[in-house]
Amino acid sequence: MSEYVSAKAARRAEEEKARRERKKYNITVTVVVACFVLVLIFVALFGSNLFYNRTTALEIGGEKFSVADFNYNYFSVYNSYYSNVYSTYGSSAELMSMFLPSSGKSFRDQAYLAGEDMTWADFFTESAIDRMKSQAMLCAAARAEGYELTQEDRDAIDETIEGLRASVVEGGYKNLNAYLNATYGKGMTEKVFRANMEREYIASGFAQSKSDSFTFTDQQIADNYTENAADFDFYRYRIYGFSGAAVTDDESTEEDETLSAEDAAAKAKEDADAYLAAVTDEQSFLDYAASLNTEDEDYDADSATLRTAQGSRVTETVREWLSDSARKAGDVEVVKSGDDASTTYYYVVYFLNRDNNRYDAVSGYYGLVAEDETEVADVEEDKKASALEELNTARAKELKDTYDAMTEKGYDAFVKLMNESSDVIDESGDITMSGLYDIVEELADWLHDPARKEGDVDVVYVEGTGAFLVYYTGVDGVYGDLMSEADLRSDAYTAWEDEQLKNYETVDKQWEMGLATKISSLGG
Repeated sequence: MSEYVSAKAARRAEEEKARRERKKYNITVTVVVACFVLVLIFVALFGSNLFYNRTTALEIGGEKFSVADFNYNYFSVYNSYYSNVYSTYGSSAELMSMFLPSSGKSFRDQAYLAGEDMTWADFFTESAIDRMKSQAMLCAAARAEGYELTQEDRDAIDETIEGLRASVVEGGYKNLNAYLNATYGKGMTEKVFRANMEREYIASGFAQSKSDSFTFTDQQIADNYTENAADFDFYRYRIYGFSGAAVTDDESTEEDETLSAEDAAAKAKEDADAYLAAVTDEQSFLDYAASLNTEDEDYDADSATLRTAQGSRVTETVREWLSDSARKAGDVEVVKSGDDASTTYYYVVYFLNRDNNRYDAVSGYYGLVAEDETEVADVEEDKKASALEELNTARAKELKDTYDAMTEKGYDAFVKLMNESSDVIDESGDITMSGLYDIVEELADWLHDPARKEGDVDVVYVEGTGAFLVYYTGVDGVYGDLMSEADLRSDAYTAWEDEQLKNYETVDKQWEMGLATKISSLGG
């Protein structure tokens, strides 16, 4: 009997074991299938636009931004930064490489500006978040004050989108969404793109409206100019600099050119003092500059040493010397700039005059018919300049004749003609607050002619640039007053903006943003 019980117990044990194994197998299969389904869902989500334009990447002041919204702003700040660097250093590949990340390597693996404690990805991410923070604040303020998109804004957005739609196929893209995905990352559809453009237009439009709302008394404007005259005034002067930076040896030469920072600074000071000792008047200043550049046959001491600049754009120590109330024409001095070994310079500065901007601020609109030397390629070298002037002036005069023959004239009609003419290149637009030193001399002379009246149109030729067809809008006020008022308005707007942004300091980054930026490979 006991043997029977033992056999029965053993059989039950085996059955229980088999049951547990089947259950374990079923659970394993269920888990595997579930994981497989999750993987399929994950792939489907991240392979489509759904995750990117439906998932909140971050929230700012109660306004939610999707992954696609973040991508839009990320690439917008990158493109803006790249354009600024290119416009400044486009002719110098070396300088371009200093201020831009390498395109062949992930931005996450490159230090920002070679040494800063952040990567290029960090820099563009922070810039994008700052941009969204500003937009969130401005859009909220706009809603509170009932500010809406203007019809002009809506038309501009429509024009941008339709312009893209018409060109993307030529660029090799299947449709507009394909182009937007390639440009701004996954999730960027026409709908999301439009929403982000609308947010931008509302933010910028309201910011301008808010800035325009600040007003100031004549006394406030005058006092502000007086207080900041050193920065506002324009200076004409001559300058020649000697670098005091350390010099490393050029291994391609036999001579050892090495100079320590201390020795280089001492030599720069010695050279500047020798220059100063040789200057007795403006001509001697030019002669000494020429004597230091005899090996450069293209060197022109007159243009190379002459500066006309607003004080705010002049090196601090040089500005301090130029703006001294005791300064008079013909004064000359050695001015040191920078204490860092890499930036030390000794300048020989010759003062010519100072202008306080007390003249009419005129405005206008121009269209430029550009130089094209290919059209005078067969002309004798010494006659090319006059041939170009004749050619481009004739084209500009034809445009003037067209305008003169129009039934409806005025600013809007002139702008429309300039925008539609194939002879006018992209360099056209408003001339506003045009001080005597803000624009080229020929245009300034025409705009500031005492006989000028609103609605005047004429051709102004600038050698080396082309023929301008210019429309005179009128006088906006005294240039110095407008400068001071613009400065006060900028300060007032900045103070208002800083106060509003205090409520937008907390940026709630979601884990989805970190994941999304890796999956979408932002910045390479």
